[in-house]
Amino acid sequence: MHIGRRVAPVLIFALLAACGEAKSPLNPAVTGRVGTPMADRDDDGGGTIAPPGTCSFSSLSTLAGRYFPSLEARAVKALISSMQKAHAGTTAAQNTGFDILVHVVGNVNAGNTDVTDGGNLVNGLLACMYTNAADLPLTFPEDFSVALDPAQHGALDVRGGPSDSTGPVVNRPATAPFSGVKPVNGAWTDLLAGNPAPNRILLYGRPGSTSTSYDWKVVPRSTVFAGAGAEVGLCIDVSTNTKSLMHEENVGLLPFEDAAFLDPVSCSPSLAAVVQPGFLKQLASAVGSVFIPKSLYANPGGLAGSTSGIHSEFGPLAIDSGAPMGFVAEPTNVKVNQIIKPAVQVLVTDAKTGDPIPNVAVTLTSFNNNGTPAQLNGTLTQITNGAGIATFGDLSQVKPGGYLLSASGTVGGRPAIQVSGATSTRFNVHP
Repeated sequence: MHIGRRVAPVLIFALLAACGEAKSPLNPAVTGRVGTPMADRDDDGGGTIAPPGTCSFSSLSTLAGRYFPSLEARAVKALISSMQKAHAGTTAAQNTGFDILVHVVGNVNAGNTDVTDGGNLVNGLLACMYTNAADLPLTFPEDFSVALDPAQHGALDVRGGPSDSTGPVVNRPATAPFSGVKPVNGAWTDLLAGNPAPNRILLYGRPGSTSTSYDWKVVPRSTVFAGAGAEVGLCIDVSTNTKSLMHEENVGLLPFEDAAFLDPVSCSPSLAAVVQPGFLKQLASAVGSVFIPKSLYANPGGLAGSTSGIHSEFGPLAIDSGAPMGFVAEPTNVKVNQIIKPAVQVLVTDAKTGDPIPNVAVTLTSFNNNGTPAQLNGTLTQITNGAGIATFGDLSQVKPGGYLLSASGTVGGRPAIQVSGATSTRFNVHP
């Protein structure tokens, strides 16, 4: 999943929900493509079409007449005329362009499979909406054939405007989506608030290079996601991935949390295979949560720290060796009930890459020289920060003697993942 670089404090991301039949979203062969019936078209008589990706309002008008049913074509042509009067690249032209894209989305959902005229129309609209290459798809004109074909597992939708849909954007079929995108927190308007007007985006996607991947992109490509960012959901089979995290090729390890929007049972006949009640509600990777080396943002590329859009390439990554931890600031000798200074610190790192792991709950316990648990006062559980460090600043022992501290950790929402423990050096507590 591609999302650009960090530009504010937090991201996008990624979620995972258990899925059965949908786990291998290969595009079915399409044997027949049915566009708008000729009798219902408002055709301009076969006018010349400008090359794909070229801003030509006359071409857009011709394409609208060929792509949309007659009455809708007239309404869209009126919007194209308004767009032309506003001039290409202006905020008004962009906003009107999104209104036209909403019409395209409606036609795809209604079964219009004219991907040729539809693709030329979308590329032409984008060329008239944006004059900066950084806002357009990295490869332009873009191949929208899967996104526009209702018979394939593509996705196409608009978010951010006052009249736009407010729910998650999911791939087809919407009744059993394989992947989706939504704000981590709040509404789309909150997510897009930091962008120039009209604060709207086109999201589109297609199945990725493997059966467990999906490729999401956004326009404008320079979009910045505010707050906690967006999250990308992906259906996986929990019966075969219960001891794995998902690896995102450009971001790192992504955790499981809550992918409820992909879980109205749509994501799995394999529910019966899930032993733990409520386990599905713990699935998902919320960007900016556990095992994320850095937050995800959409600038300059979209969702994941690379170049074009929200590219999600997930695949199971076993972590049999766990997530190692170690004391980087050992406990020092103190007196009874005296705060241990400097603060004790524990570092948690990824077993495979050595990268620090944030958002891991680390808990300390105390043992005397005989291995017997001893009373340890203070805040005994701390969460690792972005550098993978949990800091314990108020620890004290109530009795004199020699002690060791033992650290253990848990990954939020993933109790099956064991975080390797660590033991401190010995320290003495004086009367």
